[in-house]
Amino acid sequence: MKARRLLLFCLLLLVLYFIPSVMGGYSYTEQNAIRSSTPYKDGEAVYEKQFGNKKIVILDTGNAHYVTLVSKAWGVLYRVNQTSSINARDPQDKINITWSAHLTKDKRYDTILAAEVADQRIKKVIVTNEGSNNNLSSLDELKKQSTVYVEMDVINGYAVHYINLPTSDAGNFVFRGLDEQGNILAKGF
Repeated sequence: MKARRLLLFCLLLLVLYFIPSVMGGYSYTEQNAIRSSTPYKDGEAVYEKQFGNKKIVILDTGNAHYVTLVSKAWGVLYRVNQTSSINARDPQDKINITWSAHLTKDKRYDTILAAEVADQRIKKVIVTNEGSNNNLSSLDELKKQSTVYVEMDVINGYAVHYINLPTSDAGNFVFRGLDEQGNILAKGF
């Protein structure tokens, strides 16, 4: 009788151990979920921000910074939904940006927006989707011309946001770095 209970207990432990990975890449800890996703490297979490049951984590691997969207399911399982790297196009850039959109079951995009700010005068990052050809300068004009208008505060050199968008609004993002007075100091596409 004890041998049967021990066998059932061992089988239960095996099932609990393998269920998260079989169910679509889930892990029991946030750290394991991040480690087992792109870029498959360890690194230091240099920034985190919670958005309901989702969290954006910026990971510094030494070579690059990766923005990762981690979701929590059923209160105990974690999974990385998407990852995007922040790449500097030019070392002289005041702001380095990335965005990523992942199509969900409800035909909307889970979208992450992120900026790494090199200029300490930049205190806020505005993201719009009016397109890169417009040379609009006032914030009121930007609000009128855009279907997406997101203001992100810069904290420790980073600004991030998560938003769920309809397919028609996910794209053509323009990032603008603003100082405390609202002057545009940097622009990135």
